[in-house]
Amino acid sequence: MPKIDFSNERVKANFKAFLFLLGIALVISGIWYSQRLVSVLEKKTAEAVQFRIKLLEESLNNPNSNTDIDFLFNEVIQNADYPLIYTDTENNPRSWRNIDPEIDNKSMDEFTHKDSLKLFNALKKIKEENAPIPIKYQNKIVLGYYYYGYPDVLYKLRRFPYLAIISALAFGLVGYIGFSYIKKSEQQFIWVGMAKETAHQLGTPLTSISGWLELLRLNNGVKETAIEEIQKDLQRLNKVANRFSKIGSRPTVKKADIIPIINNVVDYFNRRLPNIQKTVIIETNFKDQKLIANVNEDLFSWVLENLIKNAIDAMRSGVEGKIVIQAMKDVDKNELYIDIIDNGKGIPSNEKRKIFKPGFSTKKRGWGLGLSLAKRIIENYHGGRLILKETKNNKGSTFRISLKLQA
Repeated sequence: MPKIDFSNERVKANFKAFLFLLGIALVISGIWYSQRLVSVLEKKTAEAVQFRIKLLEESLNNPNSNTDIDFLFNEVIQNADYPLIYTDTENNPRSWRNIDPEIDNKSMDEFTHKDSLKLFNALKKIKEENAPIPIKYQNKIVLGYYYYGYPDVLYKLRRFPYLAIISALAFGLVGYIGFSYIKKSEQQFIWVGMAKETAHQLGTPLTSISGWLELLRLNNGVKETAIEEIQKDLQRLNKVANRFSKIGSRPTVKKADIIPIINNVVDYFNRRLPNIQKTVIIETNFKDQKLIANVNEDLFSWVLENLIKNAIDAMRSGVEGKIVIQAMKDVDKNELYIDIIDNGKGIPSNEKRKIFKPGFSTKKRGWGLGLSLAKRIIENYHGGRLILKETKNNKGSTFRISLKLQA
């Protein structure tokens, strides 16, 4: 099954449109089905009323019938569970049931003006819903009319789809506002974090340049060494600028051997390890002479630096730290793997799922962008994967980068 690239804006838009149309289709289907059920219940209610009235009518027209008319009228007709009003030929109500608890057991003589309004409003409503059923004597003389409505549960069923839609819209609105607020807060946090990360990235080479310039002022004899080191720091500044310029755009990737890239990053850290107040050894282990993949060197180096920096920060005090970077290829799966293995304090089980989320950090001064940024670079820009392969308490962690192997 082909993998869908959800990082593509067009794919995202199409997927959102598909979900929107699917939601509309489901809502329409739900309304149609519920209204179809309502129509079936309405039909069955009408058939039941007509059948009962027909029984009453036949009993009135057949003097030889053994049917107990009083029982039929009081128990079968009047005890129905739907609104029912019997009127004379002038449409004046004579009896009624299931109109309102306050008037169902009253006679017209006991009615107040408010009761009369309730009854005539109910009659007007059910007149609009169904045609009356006439009660005829000898099939000629009309004795009166039965007006009927529908059971209360059927009216509720009619309203249910619309209540469901309103509830869904209200829930969707609240969810949209909530997620928008969360997204806005997250974006604001990321911008602040990126600014902090930028300052951090620029700080080291700028501090170094300032130091060498001060040495030049004090001692002109270090001119050659200073120029060489300043040149390295300027290259570092250019690399940092290139990295940040690629965030948010589609960087160019090309075939490259990742072994020299890894070695350059390791050399960069090895030159600075003496200045870090921890005893740390960084080793490499390559099982192949060449490992070719499509990478953007600047961004891929940034990922490695973040992972190594996290590994150094995870080292326990009083224990000699060791970081092993090993790379290998899996020809059967056409992939290559880069594992960054440390013997640090490990990651607690309750934090494993959070480590790649923006803002998550176990460090007091951390901004929680390192792993999130690294994962985005590998997955969105290089089409690979970055996972926490293994971690054990006080034994260390292993992060794995997977990339497509290129010939």
